[in-house]
Amino acid sequence: MRTPVMLGVLAALVFVSGPARTATGEVRGGTIRIGMDADMTTMDPHRSTAAVDRQVYNNLYGKLVDIDAKFGIVPQLAQSWEIRNGGLTYVFKLRKGVKFHDGSDFTAEIVKWNFDRMRDPALASPRRSEIAPVKEVRVVDAATVEVTLTAPFSPFLSVLTDRAGMMVSRAAVEKYGEDYARNPVGTGPFRFVEWVKDDHLTLKRFDGYWDASLPHLDEIVYRPVPDHSVRFAAMRTGQIDVMHQIAPKDVAAARAERGLKVSEIASLWWQAIHLNNQVPPFNVKAVRQAIWYAVDRAVIQRVVYYGQGAPAWGPFPPSMWAQDREFTDWKRDVARAKAKLAEGGMPNGFSFAVKGWNQPTHVQELQIVQAQLKEIGVDMKIELLEFGKLLADLNSHTFVALRIGWSGRPDPDGNAHVFLHSKGGLNRVRYSNPKMDELLDQARAESDIGKRKALYVQVTRLAAEDAPYAWLHHDAEIKVWADHVKGFEHISDGMLRMKGVWIETR
Repeated sequence: MRTPVMLGVLAALVFVSGPARTATGEVRGGTIRIGMDADMTTMDPHRSTAAVDRQVYNNLYGKLVDIDAKFGIVPQLAQSWEIRNGGLTYVFKLRKGVKFHDGSDFTAEIVKWNFDRMRDPALASPRRSEIAPVKEVRVVDAATVEVTLTAPFSPFLSVLTDRAGMMVSRAAVEKYGEDYARNPVGTGPFRFVEWVKDDHLTLKRFDGYWDASLPHLDEIVYRPVPDHSVRFAAMRTGQIDVMHQIAPKDVAAARAERGLKVSEIASLWWQAIHLNNQVPPFNVKAVRQAIWYAVDRAVIQRVVYYGQGAPAWGPFPPSMWAQDREFTDWKRDVARAKAKLAEGGMPNGFSFAVKGWNQPTHVQELQIVQAQLKEIGVDMKIELLEFGKLLADLNSHTFVALRIGWSGRPDPDGNAHVFLHSKGGLNRVRYSNPKMDELLDQARAESDIGKRKALYVQVTRLAAEDAPYAWLHHDAEIKVWADHVKGFEHISDGMLRMKGVWIETR
């Protein structure tokens, strides 16, 4: 039995010793609470189409490769790689001794199985089109895998820095079947604990992570807080530690708030109204063009986004070398918009409904477009949905027009091919032009950046001519966190990589 004196000595010793620190000074332990703009949709990266899911995936799953702050490709589960046969063969040397959270081994056989799963038509994975050039995956030995392509594919490594490169546990998929999306198992620095829909999703430190020095945190709790104002209030009052997505109107206040850190960098995002090319009236190109010329993107940037980011006239943002900075045929032209209506057989205008996310910034954006279209005689009705329903309607083509964004990819192919190619995995507007297919296929096969840039200039101009989407804006990439959160690296893809994050204690 301890005496009061002994207890006092022990308490003093605990106080003096302080929190556990690593050899380089980071504090071990603690929980980070992240305020999200929406709830997650699935924990299966091979089936996901929502950007919000990726915020969890980057901590739950290991990828073959990752990107750094300058978009350089860096090792992760693949320790090294070699490109052979004129870009047709990639040989990956894998880390040895890596374990999944369920204790199963990560091997070359598992890599092959993951590729086979994504390529299986029965799964209907959005990743299938991303890795469409993959012809064969061969196991060389337990730690070496060889991927052969049908044609040179410049963005291949870049594609593997996202969901197509995330390795899921075969044992878990076979155990849970269709329920795997609620019981995910990866090799990442954190393991899945629970997901209570519309309340929280929890990850805990994986003690068997291949890098024994990481992660520093004990736990990550993701909280969906769709309302920007409520989420910002939670940030200011210390209810969350990191804020994913902040309303443009709140950025200045966040910068002025004591105890908060604000980081703003160029992003890979684009925002657009998707026009269903197979449904009247947008099956007529001239009618789509009328929408294109009626929208004033500069007003949207100034009013809705408080001057942040940039107007969008295509899928490539200013942060991307592929952007056609000499293109000018995106500014509002009311006379031309009315002429296009007449050309499309609707001189007196028409009425249609656009589906959108019930989120303040998006609502304000749609209201501005609504007023601008009214000036050319087009009555755009706004139908607001919660995010999950909006995404479901997009994926099932259940819309005439639908406003949604794309979080972007490091290589320009990822911002264009899946949306503009007739066989693109995210071409929900069902746009098809053989010339566009040819340009996109040529661009992804070309390794010379100058030649690729020339092809993407043609892509931008043909996309403006055909107007399958009315691009609106390229967001700024902004993150807000409490100043006790240390070690966070802000990268333009916007993903919250938390393995190196720690909490400074006082």
